[in-house]
Amino acid sequence: MNVKRILALVLACVMVLPLLVACDKTGGGKDTPGGGSNIEAVGSVVPEDVTFPGETFTILCREDNAWGEWLHEISADEDATELVNEQVYKRNLEVEERFELEALEAYAIPGQWAVAEDFVNTYRNSILAATGSFDLIMSHQAYMSEDPSLIELYTNLYDVPYIKDNLDAEYYYPDVVEELTINDKLYYLLGDYSLTYWELAYVLYFNKTMAENNNLEDIYQLVRDGEWTFDKMTEMVKGTWTDLNGDVWPDAEDSFGYVSDIPNTTDALEAHFNVPMTGRDESGNVVFNVDQGKMVSILEKFVEFKKTDDTHFIYTTSADTEDSNEADKIFREGRALFYPAMLNRAQEFRGMETDFGIVPYPKWDTQQDNYYTHAQDGYSVGVVPIDAPNLEMSGAIVDVLSALSSEMVIPAYYDMALRDKYARDDESGEMLDIIRDGFTVNFGYFYGAALNGCSKTFRILIEQDNSNFVSYYGVNSKGYDRLLKKLIASYETEVTE
Repeated sequence: MNVKRILALVLACVMVLPLLVACDKTGGGKDTPGGGSNIEAVGSVVPEDVTFPGETFTILCREDNAWGEWLHEISADEDATELVNEQVYKRNLEVEERFELEALEAYAIPGQWAVAEDFVNTYRNSILAATGSFDLIMSHQAYMSEDPSLIELYTNLYDVPYIKDNLDAEYYYPDVVEELTINDKLYYLLGDYSLTYWELAYVLYFNKTMAENNNLEDIYQLVRDGEWTFDKMTEMVKGTWTDLNGDVWPDAEDSFGYVSDIPNTTDALEAHFNVPMTGRDESGNVVFNVDQGKMVSILEKFVEFKKTDDTHFIYTTSADTEDSNEADKIFREGRALFYPAMLNRAQEFRGMETDFGIVPYPKWDTQQDNYYTHAQDGYSVGVVPIDAPNLEMSGAIVDVLSALSSEMVIPAYYDMALRDKYARDDESGEMLDIIRDGFTVNFGYFYGAALNGCSKTFRILIEQDNSNFVSYYGVNSKGYDRLLKKLIASYETEVTE
C-alpha cells in the first residue's frame, strides 16, 4: 500500500518502534523539575496537563550487534555530537520533562534473527506472568508478526488512549494504519518514532565515474521524466563486465554493471514493480490477488538479466554481516555500476574514492505510476503489551514521542545527516524526496513470515532461475489461503487480561 500521502508531508520515513529511550538501561534520569518542554509536539492530542511524575517508561528493544545498530533510534548519550544522536537525546529529554518522568529507559537484549525465539519468549513469558515490565516493545518486524498467536499479547491500538484518537496523524502513516487494520483492530504501529524503517528502505546506488565512462544518459533526468525503467537500466548494464583478474571468467574480482544479493534485495522487487501479493476484495477483506501474468513477465526478464556476464549475484544468509557482503565490497571498491541496497549503506560509502549517486529503483515500465520501495523486514515495529501498567501513559508518551521525532529526528537524519552529509550531490537529495514519496507497506509482505514466506517468492524463484510463477503459486496458493484465514481469525479473538 502506498504511503506517499504521508511521507511527502512528513519529511522522512518511518520509524517503527514507538518510543525512544535511553539505552542499555541508561534512562537519562534527572532531578530537574518537569513540565518544561521547549519544543511543540505538533499534531499530538495529549493535553498539556497530562503528566506521570516520577514514573519510568521502559521499552524492550534490541541491542546493537554485528548485524545492525538499533539503539540509536531509541536513545543517545548526553555528550552525543552526531546530528541525529544529538536530536534523539534532546527529544528524549523533552519527553522526560514534558511528562515529569524519572526516565525513558531502553531495556536492550539480543534481538537478531538468529535469537528471535529468545527475544519473543522474553516478552511472552513476561506478559503471561503479568509482570507489567514493559510499556512498549520494539523489535524486528518479521518475527514480531510471525506467529498469529502473539497478537493475543498485544493491545489493540484502537483501545489505547490518545493513539486511538490520532491514528490519522501524518507521523503514524495513515495508509499503513489502513493497510494493517482488520475488524477495527490494529496491533502494530509504524511511524516517525522508528528511524530504522527509513534506514532499511531500498534504493539504487550508482557509480558516477562508470556512468560517465560509459557515456550513459543522465539517470537523474530519466527519473524526473518518469522514463527510468528496468529495460532502461538493463540497457545500460550491457557490455560492462571487465575481466580484471584475467581468468576469462566473471567472478568476484571483476567489474560489473550490476551487483546484488539475492535474498532481501530481490524481495523488494515486489514493491519496486508494484506486484503486491495481497489486496482487498469488494467487501474490504484481505485476499491473495497477485497479478500472475505480470509476475511471470518480471521473472522471465529478471532471470535472463541475472544470467548475463554483466551482472553478479550472490546469496547471503543471516550469518553474513555487512562486512562480509561480497556485493557491498565490489561496489565500495568502485567495481559496479549499479548496486541495489538499503539506504543506511550510504553512511558506509562516504569513504569511497569514487563518487556515487542515489536514485530510486527503476519502474517496471513507463505505465507504472510511481517509483516504489519498501524497507527490509528487519526494521523495528512497536506494540503495546496487554500487561502495560498504565495504558494512558503508553498512549501519551508514544504520541508525543512520535510527534517530536517527526519534528526533530527525521529532519536531522534526512536533511542534515543523509542528504547533506552522505549523498555526494544535490541531485541525490532530490532523488531521496522521490524515493520517500514511494514508500509502501503491503499486508502480505508485513505478515510474510506468518504466511509461509509468501513475500519471498522473488528470492526463491530468482535463485533457481525459475520463471514459472504460475506453477509455483498453484502449489502454494491453498496453503497461503489457509494461513491467511488463520491470521485473520487471530484478529477476531477477544483477549481478556
